[in-house]
Formats: sequence, C-alpha cells, structure tokens
Amino acid sequence: MDLRVAARAGLVTALVVIALAAIAPTSAPATAAGPGAAFFGMQGWTVPTARDLALIKRGGVGTYRAVFSGAQLGASFDRARWTRYDALMAAAARERIEIMPLLIDIPGARVRLQHPRTRADRIAWAGFVSAVARRYGRGGSFWADHPQLEPVPLTAYQVWNEPNLPVYWRPAPDAAGYLRLVRLTRHRLRAVDPRAAIVLAGLPNSRLGVPALDYLRAVYARPDARSLFDVVALHPYAQHASGVVDSVTTTRAYMDRRGDRRTPIWITEIGWGTGGPRTTLRTTKAGQAAKIDRTLRSLLAARSRLRLGRVVISVLQDRDFVEGERPWWAPRAGLFDTLGRQKPAWRALVRFTGGQPEGRLRSVAG
Repeated sequence: MDLRVAARAGLVTALVVIALAAIAPTSAPATAAGPGAAFFGMQGWTVPTARDLALIKRGGVGTYRAVFSGAQLGASFDRARWTRYDALMAAAARERIEIMPLLIDIPGARVRLQHPRTRADRIAWAGFVSAVARRYGRGGSFWADHPQLEPVPLTAYQVWNEPNLPVYWRPAPDAAGYLRLVRLTRHRLRAVDPRAAIVLAGLPNSRLGVPALDYLRAVYARPDARSLFDVVALHPYAQHASGVVDSVTTTRAYMDRRGDRRTPIWITEIGWGTGGPRTTLRTTKAGQAAKIDRTLRSLLAARSRLRLGRVVISVLQDRDFVEGERPWWAPRAGLFDTLGRQKPAWRALVRFTGGQPEGRLRSVAG
C-alpha cells in the first residue's frame, strides 16, 4: 500500500502497516458524575506494551482502539498468529482497560484493505470475526485458558474503517455494500455473543470521498439499516475545536430528525500533528495541547445533548517516517514523541481524565 495514499485518506492504513511490520488552559478533572475512564480512548501506531498500557491507565484513559487485522491472523487462525493479540488482551485485562477492536482486512487476501466482494471473501471474513469473538469476547476461550486474569472481554466491535473514502472501499464508496458487510458481521458476532455491540466505521469529512453526513444519509436510507448497528462513529478531523463540535452536532441533529435519538455517537479518531508539511491539521506542541483542551472542554459540555459515548485521541506516540513515505502530519500526532517523552498535549488530556500524568513511554526512534 502506498503510504502517500494513506496520508491523504486517514490513519488506519498506516496503523495496520506499521503494526504488522513492527508488531494549556486548566480544566476540571473527571469526577464521579463525569463520563468515566472508558469515555477517554487512545490508539497507536503499534500494539502497545504492558508498560505503555500501565502508563495509559495511570493517566486515566480507559479505552484503547486496536486494529484486529484478518490479514495478520491469516486464513487458518493457527495459534501462533494470535500471540500479539493475546499479549495485548492480557495486559489490558491487568490494567482494566477496554479494548475496542477495529475489524478490517480479509484473511488470506492478496490485496490489503479490500472489502469482501466474493463468496469466498465473505466466508473468510465471517470466520475471522467469529474467531475474534470466540477467543476474546464474553466467555471467550482466551479467558478460560487464563483463569488468573479477571476478564475484560471485547464487547463493542467496529466494522471496517472510513468506507466513505475510495481507499477503504474500492472502487468507490457504496453505503448499501457496506451495510451488507455490517449485516454479515452482526450476524456472526451475535451468534457468539448476543449482546455484542456493533459500531459503524468512523466517517471523516474529506474531499477525497463522500462527505460524512451524505454517506450517513445513504446508510439511513436503507430500509433495515437501523436494526444493524448500535453506535455511529465519526472521525471529525478539523483545524479547530469548533469544527469538531460542529461535525458531531450536525450528525446528531440528522439522527434525531430520523427518529434515532437513542443511538450514541462515538468519535473513534481525532487529533493534530506537531510536524510534517503545513496543513490545517499541523500545529505546534503548545497548539496541540490547546486544541485538545478546547475540543474536550466543548465536547464534554455538550456530551449529554450529543449522546457522545467515547472520544479516541489519535495517536499515543509519534513514529519515524518509513522508507518511501512522504512526510505528513499524522506520524507527529502523538501525545509522546519518538523517545517516549511527553508533549504538553498528554497533560492537557490528563487534566480531563483525572489521572496521573507522570511517566515515559518506550523509545521507538531509530
């Protein structure tokens, strides 16, 4: 996959590629009446270590969004393929962090980020999502095999990523086709766990694809759409906090007009970079902290009205550019730099979570 395409289209392409290759103003802290730790989420370029998760938990972050790739697990789901996910789930359980899996990629497929198009693709996909739920979901085999761990099972599964962009839904976005994938995924997950929550793919606004609200209109236009999902997800990247809030507010208003007032909205990606070429999503380290402060302040003030369930900050830590990758903002969107040192944005986030900001991540430089 050309990472220049990923740079224009969103984060998850690069998140998957890197993971497989490497496997401000003051704010009131969270209180008992606040949103709780699970409201605040992180994601990263690589699978976090136990030490990383411990630091995240001390910081008051209760959710980690992790890529679960069918390509990584392969077509046979042999035991060795689960190793990195086993380690992630064990470390998360010890820290009482909820893992939110992003389900993507067809097991055994030659082409990455290609949605299931043939009967064989659909069978492989169905086997993949069922296997993930049977292993890590409620009553999963992983928990039975590790009785020393108090289970923190997977309960909410995100189906694919940014299907309103052609890079994630070739050759062109197709809401009806995406809902067929959601229907299949829901059927297989609910067969394993009748209470599994289905989270729609996060929708960004990008000139390269269908605007998020237009795509969501096409989703709701399908007769049985509302029976297929439990959460609507957004990637409301914007230069300023006002743009983020406007995107969520507009989406909430549309859902309410459709009579869907109860379904929550989750933000499953949001962030700003402190390096790379000049774009609306690049800022200074102080600017990154200020944007996170203003965005979270505004979102929390409107949380009940928006029925906003979670906010995932992207990303945990900076990374170096890989060979052949054209510089862009997202590799510098971390709240920690490549040497594991905090940026001001980490403390800006922790002022909302009520956690402890001290600590340093492992170095990923060089």
